[in-house]
Amino acid sequence: MARSSEDRESFHRMIEVAFIAAAFSFAAMATAYWYTQIVRGDYYFRLSENNRLRSVAVTAARGVIYDRRGVALAENEPSYTLYLYRRETKNLSASIDTAVALLGLPREDVERRVARYRTYFDFVPIALAENLSIGEVAAIEARGAEHPEFAVGVGQRRLYTKSSAAAQTLGYLSEATPNQIAAQPDRYRPGVSVGQRGVESAYQDLLAGRDGERRIIVDSFGHETAEESRVDPVPGRNLTLTIDQRLQDVAERYFRDRVGSAVAMDPKTGQILALVSAPSYDPNLFSRRMTGAEWATLVDNPFRPLQNRAIQNVYSPGSAFKVFLAAEGLAGGYVTPDTKVFCPGYATFYGRAFKCHKKEGHGWVNLREAIRGSCDVYFYTLGKKMGIEKIAEAARAFGFGQPTGLDLPNEKSGLVPSEEWSAKVRKAHWYPSETISVAIGQGPLLVSSVQLARGLAGLVNGGRFPRPHLFLSAQDPQSGARFEYVDEVEPRMKIDPSIVEQIEDAMWAVVNEPGGTAYLSKLAGIELCGKTGSVQVVAQKDTKKEGSLPFEKRDHAWFIGFAPKRDPKIVVAVFVEHGQHGASAAAPLARDLVATYFGVPVPHPAEPPEAPPAPATIAAAPAAAGFPVRQAAAPEARVPPPSIPERRR
Repeated sequence: MARSSEDRESFHRMIEVAFIAAAFSFAAMATAYWYTQIVRGDYYFRLSENNRLRSVAVTAARGVIYDRRGVALAENEPSYTLYLYRRETKNLSASIDTAVALLGLPREDVERRVARYRTYFDFVPIALAENLSIGEVAAIEARGAEHPEFAVGVGQRRLYTKSSAAAQTLGYLSEATPNQIAAQPDRYRPGVSVGQRGVESAYQDLLAGRDGERRIIVDSFGHETAEESRVDPVPGRNLTLTIDQRLQDVAERYFRDRVGSAVAMDPKTGQILALVSAPSYDPNLFSRRMTGAEWATLVDNPFRPLQNRAIQNVYSPGSAFKVFLAAEGLAGGYVTPDTKVFCPGYATFYGRAFKCHKKEGHGWVNLREAIRGSCDVYFYTLGKKMGIEKIAEAARAFGFGQPTGLDLPNEKSGLVPSEEWSAKVRKAHWYPSETISVAIGQGPLLVSSVQLARGLAGLVNGGRFPRPHLFLSAQDPQSGARFEYVDEVEPRMKIDPSIVEQIEDAMWAVVNEPGGTAYLSKLAGIELCGKTGSVQVVAQKDTKKEGSLPFEKRDHAWFIGFAPKRDPKIVVAVFVEHGQHGASAAAPLARDLVATYFGVPVPHPAEPPEAPPAPATIAAAPAAAGFPVRQAAAPEARVPPPSIPERRR
């Protein structure tokens, strides 16, 4: 009996131990279940989903950009992109090595791209390389079994059909910068292409559309086996610009070996017909993998081809400013059309001699004759009567010293000097002799090409200033809905019609009468009116001959004009950097633009009689990359007296 009792107690203890062990096991399992399903449930669910699912962005078709006649300036073409899925990478460094070896990519570039995604979930694909060739795609696909972390996606690449034509106006596409991503993190991520500069940047929202997404099922090799869901992309709107490619081509050819800018505009509406900045560049470079050497060639070029000279470079207007001063001089009663000034070739103001560009002098000249021959002495005298404050007031009234509102980013304001500006910025009093220089468009007065075009449009419109613009219309490719720009015209000032008529007549004489400074650019069949201008870069007393000056010290050349004389349809502003003379370097292009606009024969030759020599310090780099290089030419024998500061037409 005693033995039986001990056996039962032992059995009961075993049951209790087993029960306690089972209870602990159940508790552990429950805890593990709670931790796995509740605490880390979302995490493990996401992992399991992405082990078999991939989210692939579907890039929306970017809107096509056309000129006003329907010529495609920027469109799209298929391209292939290599993506890396970090979640499926066993060894990230080894995967980077593979991508570098397969595509010949700089390792630092690949590492930089991977680093940009460090704040993103590891199931977000990284775009390692765009615009793969068919051979590169085949090489990647052949390694698919070994490297399921790689995938090739089909997207689109921007194609600029006219190469470097209107490059600064159009801008380009490239990967979103860190600043752009930081500014709009919900919209941009690394690898997304964004419009940079020009129209591509200004109308990014309109052109980009909205990307879609595909969720696909892949096998263990990363191959797509099925599509689980799909959100279709919304294509961007097609954009039609006001640019007329015919005029753009004319200006692009003229600036092939020159530096400068040109603007052609409808004075009634502000529609930009041509906008050229030279030298230019090929925006297609940014649509593919640009080499370090190509990038260095762009940014190291001393002529800064990425800069839009028509809106971002400001210079003294030279004698082109005289027509605006003349209009204000007549309106304010400082002169009448018959007021005459004697020009012996120079004049003395405030104890200093100021020279006219015509050293033998113009003799007695009235306002019309002064504009036709660009007499400096006449405008020295008018400027002294008006004073710097009245000149500044007139300049601001014509829109100088402030952006025109053109629909491109980063337009410069220029500068209208005044006594207040001198005291505030230069910390110095305004010297009266500076007024004499400003009266002929020299000194600290600074304007851009587009400002001069708009100012002239306002003058010939009698004080109604159009807002320059490039946007003509946009169309939704799905619905067909069309959106058109509503022209904006600001009645900034009222100019007496008789004054407008007198200025227009004087500008007509500049081109169409013997003795006019642009008489050689007379255009048969069209009454082209204009005004030449040159801007002194350095004092000429340092050299014996102007033509022997180094390129970078030669005068700049301006020409502003409109046509026809009655009811103008087009205004132009042409600037040739170091072109020396407005009549020979800038006026011929204006004539050709007007001739092309009206469809009349373009006179030949359109080349200026002389071309500046190539600056030795910049010729090598641009030539190597296909950028313009100056052509050497014989220097011009023009010798100003060293004792009197020279002024330019």
